[in-house]
Amino acid sequence: MGAPPPTLRARFAQAAALGRPLVGGHRGNPAQHPENTLAGFRSAIDLGVDLIECDVHMSADGRLIVIHDHTLDRTTDGSGLVASHSAAELRRLDAGDGERLPFLSEVCEMARGRVGVCVELKQLPIAYPELEERVIDELARQDVLDDTAVISFSHSSVARIKGLEPRILGGLLMVSRPLDPAALMIAAQADLFCPHWSALDSEVVNSIHAAGGRVGTWTIDDALALSWCETCQPDSIFTNQPAQMLAEIASRPAPPA
Repeated sequence: MGAPPPTLRARFAQAAALGRPLVGGHRGNPAQHPENTLAGFRSAIDLGVDLIECDVHMSADGRLIVIHDHTLDRTTDGSGLVASHSAAELRRLDAGDGERLPFLSEVCEMARGRVGVCVELKQLPIAYPELEERVIDELARQDVLDDTAVISFSHSSVARIKGLEPRILGGLLMVSRPLDPAALMIAAQADLFCPHWSALDSEVVNSIHAAGGRVGTWTIDDALALSWCETCQPDSIFTNQPAQMLAEIASRPAPPA
Protein backbone atom coordinates (compact mmCIF):
# COMPACT_ATOMS: atom_id res chain seq x y z
CA MET A 1 0.00 0.00 0.00
CA GLY A 2 1.16 3.53 -0.70
CA ALA A 3 1.82 6.19 1.88
CA PRO A 4 -1.28 7.87 3.33
CA PRO A 5 -2.13 11.26 1.83
CA PRO A 6 -0.59 14.24 3.63
CA THR A 7 -2.59 16.25 6.12
CA LEU A 8 -2.48 19.99 6.57
CA ARG A 9 -1.36 19.55 10.17
CA ALA A 10 1.56 17.43 8.94
CA ARG A 11 2.44 20.01 6.29
CA PHE A 12 2.67 22.68 8.98
CA ALA A 13 4.80 20.46 11.22
CA GLN A 14 7.19 19.55 8.41
CA ALA A 15 7.64 23.17 7.36
CA ALA A 16 8.25 24.24 10.97
CA ALA A 17 10.91 21.53 11.33
CA LEU A 18 12.64 22.95 8.25
CA GLY A 19 12.38 26.51 9.57
CA ARG A 20 10.34 27.80 6.62
CA PRO A 21 6.75 28.87 6.03
CA LEU A 22 4.29 27.06 3.84
CA VAL A 23 3.72 29.06 0.66
CA GLY A 24 0.20 29.42 -0.70
CA GLY A 25 -1.02 30.61 -4.06
CA HIS A 26 -3.60 33.30 -3.22
CA ARG A 27 -6.49 32.74 -5.65
CA GLY A 28 -4.09 30.50 -7.59
CA ASN A 29 -1.49 32.39 -9.58
CA PRO A 30 -3.18 35.70 -10.45
CA ALA A 31 0.09 37.27 -11.58
CA GLN A 32 0.04 34.99 -14.63
CA HIS A 33 -3.51 33.69 -14.98
CA PRO A 34 -7.03 34.89 -14.19
CA GLU A 35 -7.69 34.63 -10.47
CA ASN A 36 -9.67 31.72 -9.02
CA THR A 37 -9.53 29.66 -12.22
CA LEU A 38 -8.31 26.13 -12.82
CA ALA A 39 -5.51 27.48 -15.02
CA GLY A 40 -4.30 29.64 -12.14
CA PHE A 41 -4.50 26.85 -9.58
CA ARG A 42 -2.73 24.42 -11.91
CA SER A 43 0.02 26.95 -12.54
CA ALA A 44 0.55 27.58 -8.82
CA ILE A 45 0.78 23.85 -8.12
CA ASP A 46 3.25 23.36 -10.98
CA LEU A 47 5.40 26.18 -9.56
CA GLY A 48 5.73 24.28 -6.28
CA VAL A 49 3.40 25.98 -3.79
CA ASP A 50 2.38 24.04 -0.68
CA LEU A 51 -1.19 25.37 -0.63
CA ILE A 52 -3.76 26.93 -2.89
CA GLU A 53 -6.38 29.38 -1.63
CA CYS A 54 -9.80 29.82 -3.20
CA ASP A 55 -12.98 31.79 -2.44
CA VAL A 56 -16.36 30.09 -2.33
CA HIS A 57 -19.85 31.43 -2.99
CA MET A 58 -23.13 29.64 -3.68
CA SER A 59 -25.21 29.75 -6.84
CA ALA A 60 -28.96 30.30 -6.84
CA ASP A 61 -29.44 26.53 -7.08
CA GLY A 62 -27.01 25.70 -4.27
CA ARG A 63 -23.78 24.82 -6.10
CA LEU A 64 -20.44 25.83 -4.62
CA ILE A 65 -18.78 28.18 -7.07
CA VAL A 66 -15.25 29.61 -6.83
CA ILE A 67 -15.06 33.38 -7.26
CA HIS A 68 -13.84 36.18 -4.99
CA ASP A 69 -16.48 38.90 -5.19
CA HIS A 70 -20.17 38.70 -4.37
CA THR A 71 -20.71 40.27 -7.81
CA LEU A 72 -19.61 39.07 -11.23
CA ASP A 73 -18.59 42.35 -12.81
CA ARG A 74 -14.88 42.59 -11.89
CA THR A 75 -13.67 39.13 -12.88
CA THR A 76 -16.13 37.87 -15.50
CA ASP A 77 -18.09 39.11 -18.50
CA GLY A 78 -21.29 38.85 -16.45
CA SER A 79 -22.93 41.25 -14.06
CA GLY A 80 -24.97 41.16 -10.88
CA LEU A 81 -24.83 38.98 -7.80
CA VAL A 82 -23.37 35.48 -7.89
CA ALA A 83 -26.29 34.34 -5.74
CA SER A 84 -28.80 35.51 -8.35
CA HIS A 85 -27.52 33.13 -11.04
CA SER A 86 -27.84 29.38 -11.48
CA ALA A 87 -24.74 27.23 -11.74
CA ALA A 88 -25.40 26.74 -15.46
CA GLU A 89 -25.57 30.49 -15.99
CA LEU A 90 -22.37 31.05 -14.01
CA ARG A 91 -20.52 28.36 -15.93
CA ARG A 92 -21.29 30.07 -19.23
CA LEU A 93 -19.39 33.19 -18.18
CA ASP A 94 -15.81 33.97 -19.21
CA ALA A 95 -13.64 34.37 -16.11
CA GLY A 96 -10.68 35.56 -18.21
CA ASP A 97 -8.72 34.03 -21.10
CA GLY A 98 -11.65 31.72 -21.81
CA GLU A 99 -11.57 30.17 -18.34
CA ARG A 100 -14.81 29.20 -16.59
CA LEU A 101 -15.71 29.72 -12.96
CA PRO A 102 -14.74 26.45 -11.25
CA PHE A 103 -16.79 24.42 -8.84
CA LEU A 104 -15.16 23.77 -5.46
CA SER A 105 -15.19 20.07 -6.36
CA GLU A 106 -12.90 20.72 -9.34
CA VAL A 107 -10.40 22.65 -7.24
CA CYS A 108 -10.32 19.86 -4.65
CA GLU A 109 -9.86 17.21 -7.35
CA MET A 110 -6.89 19.11 -8.74
CA ALA A 111 -5.30 19.63 -5.32
CA ARG A 112 -5.95 16.25 -3.70
CA GLY A 113 -2.73 14.56 -2.63
CA ARG A 114 -0.60 17.34 -4.15
CA VAL A 115 -1.19 20.51 -2.12
CA GLY A 116 -3.30 21.63 0.81
CA VAL A 117 -6.43 23.65 0.16
CA CYS A 118 -7.46 26.84 1.92
CA VAL A 119 -11.14 27.68 1.36
CA GLU A 120 -12.38 31.16 2.19
CA LEU A 121 -16.10 31.32 2.93
CA LYS A 122 -17.53 34.58 1.62
CA GLN A 123 -20.19 35.08 4.30
CA LEU A 124 -19.88 38.87 4.61
CA PRO A 125 -21.60 41.16 3.87
CA ILE A 126 -24.09 38.74 2.30
CA ALA A 127 -24.50 35.40 4.03
CA TYR A 128 -25.41 32.15 2.28
CA PRO A 129 -27.69 29.88 4.34
CA GLU A 130 -26.12 26.46 5.02
CA LEU A 131 -22.91 27.33 3.18
CA GLU A 132 -20.85 25.73 5.96
CA GLU A 133 -22.75 22.44 5.77
CA ARG A 134 -22.49 22.28 1.99
CA VAL A 135 -18.75 22.99 2.05
CA ILE A 136 -18.15 20.27 4.65
CA ASP A 137 -20.17 17.78 2.60
CA GLU A 138 -18.17 18.60 -0.54
CA LEU A 139 -14.81 18.36 1.23
CA ALA A 140 -15.85 14.97 2.62
CA ARG A 141 -16.92 13.77 -0.84
CA GLN A 142 -13.56 14.84 -2.23
CA ASP A 143 -11.68 13.15 0.66
CA VAL A 144 -9.77 16.31 1.54
CA LEU A 145 -11.11 17.06 5.04
CA ASP A 146 -7.70 16.49 6.64
CA ASP A 147 -5.79 18.58 4.09
CA THR A 148 -8.05 21.64 4.15
CA ALA A 149 -8.38 24.86 6.12
CA VAL A 150 -11.59 26.86 6.03
CA ILE A 151 -11.08 30.56 6.75
CA SER A 152 -13.37 33.57 6.88
CA PHE A 153 -13.77 37.14 8.02
CA SER A 154 -17.01 35.84 9.52
CA HIS A 155 -15.65 34.32 12.71
CA SER A 156 -19.04 32.83 13.56
CA SER A 157 -18.84 30.92 10.28
CA VAL A 158 -15.48 29.46 11.30
CA ALA A 159 -16.90 28.48 14.70
CA ARG A 160 -19.77 26.73 12.93
CA ILE A 161 -17.37 24.81 10.69
CA LYS A 162 -15.37 23.65 13.71
CA GLY A 163 -18.50 22.64 15.58
CA LEU A 164 -19.70 20.54 12.66
CA GLU A 165 -16.37 19.01 11.56
CA PRO A 166 -13.34 19.32 13.89
CA ARG A 167 -11.04 17.59 11.38
CA ILE A 168 -11.02 20.75 9.25
CA LEU A 169 -8.60 23.48 10.32
CA GLY A 170 -10.45 26.73 10.95
CA GLY A 171 -8.88 30.15 10.47
CA LEU A 172 -9.85 33.70 11.40
CA LEU A 173 -9.12 36.37 8.80
CA MET A 174 -8.21 39.82 10.15
CA VAL A 175 -7.16 43.18 8.75
CA SER A 176 -6.45 44.75 12.15
CA ARG A 177 -4.28 43.98 15.17
CA PRO A 178 -6.61 42.86 18.02
CA LEU A 179 -5.72 43.21 21.68
CA ASP A 180 -5.75 39.45 22.24
CA PRO A 181 -5.47 37.41 19.02
CA ALA A 182 -5.25 34.10 20.90
CA ALA A 183 -8.49 34.79 22.78
CA LEU A 184 -10.29 35.39 19.48
CA MET A 185 -8.93 32.16 18.04
CA ILE A 186 -9.88 30.15 21.11
CA ALA A 187 -13.38 31.67 21.28
CA ALA A 188 -14.05 30.51 17.71
CA GLN A 189 -12.49 27.06 18.37
CA ALA A 190 -10.17 27.93 15.50
CA ASP A 191 -6.70 26.59 14.70
CA LEU A 192 -5.31 29.42 12.60
CA PHE A 193 -5.01 33.18 12.93
CA CYS A 194 -4.75 34.87 9.54
CA PRO A 195 -3.95 38.60 9.60
CA HIS A 196 -2.88 40.82 6.74
CA TRP A 197 0.90 41.11 6.97
CA SER A 198 0.65 44.79 7.93
CA ALA A 199 -1.21 43.73 11.09
CA LEU A 200 1.36 41.06 11.96
CA ASP A 201 4.09 41.23 14.58
CA SER A 202 6.19 38.78 16.59
CA GLU A 203 3.95 39.14 19.63
CA VAL A 204 0.97 37.94 17.59
CA VAL A 205 2.88 34.91 16.35
CA ASN A 206 4.19 34.05 19.81
CA SER A 207 0.76 34.34 21.44
CA ILE A 208 -0.89 32.18 18.80
CA HIS A 209 1.83 29.55 19.09
CA ALA A 210 1.52 29.56 22.88
CA ALA A 211 -2.21 28.84 22.43
CA GLY A 212 -1.44 25.89 20.14
CA GLY A 213 -2.34 27.62 16.88
CA ARG A 214 -0.65 28.53 13.62
CA VAL A 215 -0.35 31.86 11.82
CA GLY A 216 -1.04 32.40 8.13
CA THR A 217 -0.56 35.84 6.59
CA TRP A 218 -1.38 37.52 3.29
CA THR A 219 -0.61 38.89 0.72
CA ILE A 220 3.16 38.63 0.50
CA ASP A 221 3.97 40.07 -2.93
CA ASP A 222 7.31 41.86 -2.56
CA ALA A 223 10.66 41.73 -0.78
CA LEU A 224 9.56 44.11 1.97
CA ALA A 225 6.58 41.98 3.01
CA LEU A 226 8.71 38.84 2.81
CA SER A 227 11.42 40.39 4.98
CA TRP A 228 8.81 41.33 7.58
CA CYS A 229 7.65 37.72 7.59
CA GLU A 230 11.21 36.57 8.15
CA THR A 231 11.24 38.78 11.24
CA CYS A 232 7.84 37.67 12.56
CA GLN A 233 8.03 33.98 11.51
CA PRO A 234 4.44 33.11 10.54
CA ASP A 235 3.71 29.49 9.67
CA SER A 236 2.35 30.19 6.19
CA ILE A 237 2.31 33.01 3.67
CA PHE A 238 -0.07 33.58 0.78
CA THR A 239 0.95 35.43 -2.35
CA ASN A 240 -0.43 36.71 -5.64
CA GLN A 241 3.10 36.30 -7.04
CA PRO A 242 4.02 32.65 -6.36
CA ALA A 243 6.79 32.44 -8.99
CA GLN A 244 8.47 35.59 -7.71
CA MET A 245 8.11 34.76 -4.02
CA LEU A 246 9.22 31.13 -4.37
CA ALA A 247 12.34 32.32 -6.20
CA GLU A 248 12.96 35.02 -3.58
CA ILE A 249 12.65 32.51 -0.74
CA ALA A 250 14.98 30.06 -2.48
CA SER A 251 17.60 32.80 -2.96
CA ARG A 252 17.73 33.74 0.71
CA PRO A 253 20.02 32.02 3.22
CA ALA A 254 18.54 29.05 5.02
CA PRO A 255 17.53 29.78 8.63
CA PRO A 256 20.01 28.62 11.31
CA ALA A 257 19.45 25.10 12.58
